Amino acid sequence: MHPRHGLHGMHGPDVRGVRPWQVILLVWAANLIGAAILMVDYLVVLPFPADVSTPDVVRGNVLLGLGLVVFSWVVLGVVGAPRAHRALDWTVRGTAPDATERELTLGLPWWLFWMQVSLWALSCVVFFVANLDVGTTYAVQLATAVIISGLATAATSYLLCVRLFRTAIVRVLALSPPRAGGAAGVGQRAVFIWTLTSGVPVLGLVLMVAFAGETGVSLDQLAVSGLVVGLGALVVGLFATVLFAKSVGEPLGFLTEALGEVEAGDLSVAVPVDDPGEIGRLQDGLNTMVVALREREQLRDLFGRHVGEDVARLALQQGVALGGEEREAAALFVDVIGSTSYAATHPAAEVVAALNRFFEVVVAVVSEHGGLVNKFEGDAALCIFGAPLELPDPAASALAAARTMADRLRAEVPDLDAGIGVSHGLVIAGNIGSTERLEYTVIGDPVNEAARLTEQAKQRPERVVASERILGRAHVAERDRWRLLDPVLLRGRLETTTLAVPL
Repeated sequence: MHPRHGLHGMHGPDVRGVRPWQVILLVWAANLIGAAILMVDYLVVLPFPADVSTPDVVRGNVLLGLGLVVFSWVVLGVVGAPRAHRALDWTVRGTAPDATERELTLGLPWWLFWMQVSLWALSCVVFFVANLDVGTTYAVQLATAVIISGLATAATSYLLCVRLFRTAIVRVLALSPPRAGGAAGVGQRAVFIWTLTSGVPVLGLVLMVAFAGETGVSLDQLAVSGLVVGLGALVVGLFATVLFAKSVGEPLGFLTEALGEVEAGDLSVAVPVDDPGEIGRLQDGLNTMVVALREREQLRDLFGRHVGEDVARLALQQGVALGGEEREAAALFVDVIGSTSYAATHPAAEVVAALNRFFEVVVAVVSEHGGLVNKFEGDAALCIFGAPLELPDPAASALAAARTMADRLRAEVPDLDAGIGVSHGLVIAGNIGSTERLEYTVIGDPVNEAARLTEQAKQRPERVVASERILGRAHVAERDRWRLLDPVLLRGRLETTTLAVPL
């Protein structure tokens, strides 16, 4: 399963229906194989004394074993199948599991494990009691062989069930994330699996060798028995270890791949949560982290769109605090002419579309020349050059942007006419407001003068007017593209201002 498969949206992964008969058939098969191996060990491998292991005794134990196998099948079918049906019927229906079904699904592998351990323990007691009249040592040996085989079989069956239920567990954990302490950890399960599939069989081998003298078996028989039992323990232990390693390695591999994709900037990844223990919490934590990163990226994108990328980047690097600083900057103010009459004679959707095209040109031109669209004011915009980021020549950048903007607006937004005013001087730039709500803004005489120059620009055919002051601060190459006009007294000002327009 690829890391992208799984928790996209709220629907979770597709779940393949796991029918009760599949579960019971798997457990039946595992226990049949375990019983068959035990039978072979009893008949051929285990070193029982010949004087007590007579044909009648062997035949009786074989028949008893077959009867117990049939009995275990019946119990698994009668008791286990309804439990499996209650736990997994939702996967067949194709519906989301309720709280009870989720709990039953997560607990089913362990429930089946303990049920098998109980059946094998019962078989152990039955064999012990049935063979007491043959000999206590013989009965203990046989009962020990039964319980050792049963524990290894139950542990292997548990691992197979976990793999069979994996898609169902993923769906359950998508609805109910794993909790701390909710399941055994990786270390506990590793010790548990090793103990039942390798430790206990090897302990049985050690006991067989330790008590070989008391049973009276020959050295050759003991050697053959030890070799076969040892190889069997190796094979069963290896098989169980491979299953356990896959149950840990596969999700860790998906986690590693997902982390690599997140590091590369892909925030759409999500890994399936398929373990109720530590690995599941790690998987769920990764998914939660990716969601938080995705939300943070969306907020940063929205923040940048609202205040400008340069302001957003500066805020992320230096933090956000109230206050400002004095800067030499240029101000460009652009305002639509006759917007009230245009709005009165056109549908609202058409007005909004025209304004959006208008501001797209404004933003594009200002960005190309290193400026910042500081704020939109209805059908007007205030643009700053030289704050928050310094420019080598903010005056020339603002003048060039004003000329380019006027040309592009005429060509690309012919429905709207606009006036553009440009000024330069000392401004205060910074975050103004309160600790709960603040805004990056620029205030000062150049801003006011640019707004007044826009009123003059609306009356000029060039639609662009600058002050002589900004020409004096611009590079000569840009200055030569403008010509001076007569001084005028701008509204609200005490002294006249010499105007300039593009050539």
